Amino acid sequence: MLEIAIVSVFVGIALVAVGRSTHPGVTAHAMTAATVFAPDDVATDLPCPWCLAPTHEDDRSCPSCGQPFG
Repeated sequence: MLEIAIVSVFVGIALVAVGRSTHPGVTAHAMTAATVFAPDDVATDLPCPWCLAPTHEDDRSCPSCGQPFG
């Protein structure tokens, strides 16, 4: 039973170490999304859920990133 616990600890440490080494250039700053605002004179609907670009109610896909809605 003790052997299983020790092996589990080592496997967990190995997974954490491998997870950190696969993306060395990614930081918390690089993962933040930029907010895009529309001009005040343009009537917009909710922003795109993927890139946060302004959208209109009749858009079938995002005008900025092209992701289809619905």
